[in-house]
Amino acid sequence: MLLKYLRNVLSLLLAVAVTVGTLVYAFWDVDFDTLWGTLRGSHLWPLWPTLVLLAAFYWFTALRWVLILRPLGRYGVGQVTPSMMIGFGGNNILPAHLGELVRAALFARRVKLKVSGVFTTLLVERLFDVLSILLFYLLAVVLIHPFPESIRLGSAIIAWFVGALLVSLFLFLRFPDPFVRLWDWISRPLPEGLRQHGHRMLDQVRTGLHSLTSVRLLVPMAIYSLLKWLCAGAMVWLALYGYGVAIDPGVSMIVIAVTAVAVTVPSTPGFFGAMQAAFVFALTPFGVSREVAIAASFYYQLAQWVPVTILGVVLFFLVAPSLRQVREDVEVMQQET
Repeated sequence: MLLKYLRNVLSLLLAVAVTVGTLVYAFWDVDFDTLWGTLRGSHLWPLWPTLVLLAAFYWFTALRWVLILRPLGRYGVGQVTPSMMIGFGGNNILPAHLGELVRAALFARRVKLKVSGVFTTLLVERLFDVLSILLFYLLAVVLIHPFPESIRLGSAIIAWFVGALLVSLFLFLRFPDPFVRLWDWISRPLPEGLRQHGHRMLDQVRTGLHSLTSVRLLVPMAIYSLLKWLCAGAMVWLALYGYGVAIDPGVSMIVIAVTAVAVTVPSTPGFFGAMQAAFVFALTPFGVSREVAIAASFYYQLAQWVPVTILGVVLFFLVAPSLRQVREDVEVMQQET
């Protein structure tokens, strides 16, 4: 119990430190009078197409999750959407991406599946997201001239990392037995319980990734992934256009890529600080001022945070069991995984 308490305290301190650090970076050398004037001068009309794009973003996400879940059962968009939106809303108000755990626990309880199996499908989602964002990112690197060298270096590092991940996943799906034997060899010094837990995890990951072996499922999943992130890039473009700044669509995808990396860093709920730092880092090399970058980050962030959080909270009270039960389900899932 003491170790769990200390771990939680350290996680909180790290999240606060990261949030403070990213806010300091984002607001460093900012003229606050100019920033306030920029914020006051925003146009509200881009909010309407932004909300339409936001709805499309989550619709494509739901369609893709239905396909990813196919090895576990056949479900419709109406069945997956409540848990999905509760999870995304939870990420806005809970630390450490706990909304993902809530999402998996709620859906598993509703359709009577193992929570760990559902959680594995969310890892597949992240894989598709990373690949889609990386594809747009690399296209922007090729098409935008001149391209900032600092961001180009980051793209090369990410490309190598994702390439290694893809090769590993392909080999695992094609030849799982060597991975099992490798785990047996590595886990020899471990207690038998931990060794068996590792075997269960490998089985669950293989089941969750099974949808990747079907071309009939793989192609539409890839298409939905690309479409959802095109919607996100368009929302970034609209956020900047709300302040009278029209950027190259490729730069919008650069912002999305940097933002996707930033929100994986431990931070306080809502990703405030990380989002502002990502916009500043990605936009200032292309001639956008810090003040406009920060204003656009709030425009983009709040246009999503407010409706998604409200919808997630409403759906939670409509379809979820008690808060205590959800907490217990999440704890069970953490033990399983």
